[in-house]
Amino acid sequence: MEATRGLTVAEAADRLGRSRMSIHRLLGSGQLIPVGRAGKTILIDRSSVERLAAGGTRRGRAWTAKTAWAALALLSGQNPTWISSSEKSRLKSRLHELDADAVCILARNKDTTIRFRVSPDGLAALNDHLIASGAAAMRDQSTAATFGMSGGSGIAEGYVMAGDAQALADAFGMVQDPEGNAIIREVDLAEPFAEGRAPVAAIAVDLMGSLATRERRAGQRIITGLLHA
Repeated sequence: MEATRGLTVAEAADRLGRSRMSIHRLLGSGQLIPVGRAGKTILIDRSSVERLAAGGTRRGRAWTAKTAWAALALLSGQNPTWISSSEKSRLKSRLHELDADAVCILARNKDTTIRFRVSPDGLAALNDHLIASGAAAMRDQSTAATFGMSGGSGIAEGYVMAGDAQALADAFGMVQDPEGNAIIREVDLAEPFAEGRAPVAAIAVDLMGSLATRERRAGQRIITGLLHA
């Protein structure tokens, strides 16, 4: 199954127009996801390659999780109390220099994403345990109106605190699957979710990681609007 799902380093390099060394760096940074080996050959999750092909890559150090969440909070009109006033000022200035794609790439360390396969019966129940994001956040009518989308069915996606993903996997009988229908994003910081929902900029960034063109463009449009608000 891995062989049919995974791409070799050479195949990923060809798809992205990058060198093999660059592919290894992308694997090391977490922008590409290994799914196993075929002999001595590393196999790379095909979806992670396609997401980078759609959204692009950019060299440079990603924000820490704390800074990434502060940036997304600022864009969402929230006050990131977990950074200092001077850090906040510098971050605001930095955001004025960025576009939507840069924000998405710089914020890539905001969470640890684990993808699972869950049964249709467990899908709705699982969503109740997550702070919704991405396409699953469109189950909320006001969020759907903001993004000009509808739906959210067919997938579970959202945030939990670090360590909770495995507990949910055990409870719902889920197995890890890079192409699964449940995307769980573990975070170490609870403050961005104090209102009981994910910041709108975080939802947008998560949509930008989608392989669906409509979702990706909706996320990009929202981030672009927030950067120029």
